[in-house]
Amino acid sequence: METGWKTYQWRGGRMKRRGEVIEGEIFECAFCRGSGFLAGAKGIKCPVCKGEGAVSIEAPAVVCAFCNGRGKAYPRTNITCPACFGKGVMSAGSEDIETCPICKGRGREKGSNLPCLKCRGKGVVTIKR
Repeated sequence: METGWKTYQWRGGRMKRRGEVIEGEIFECAFCRGSGFLAGAKGIKCPVCKGEGAVSIEAPAVVCAFCNGRGKAYPRTNITCPACFGKGVMSAGSEDIETCPICKGRGREKGSNLPCLKCRGKGVVTIKR
């Protein structure tokens, strides 16, 4: 994929700690790990990146706190994360961010399996000035 955009590549797991701003606009698809195809399914294109292996996010971005950048709602499933929709990263909106006071940066409220309503699974909120 040749573009003039900055890229940030990673292979599964966490790229950075939750809540840290990541520069770049094109990221490796977390759902298929950049292959463009679903794991364990022969020839089925990834529904998140449409077989491209990369996704575009408006900069600045943060690692999805709900799925820890994996792109999957639960380990060993083919269900996309309800917060980042399988991308593994989310647009932060601005660089002036702080840890979400409701979920404490986890992306989900304590005792819940749904994304935090305040930060929508990002784990961070924009600082209002």
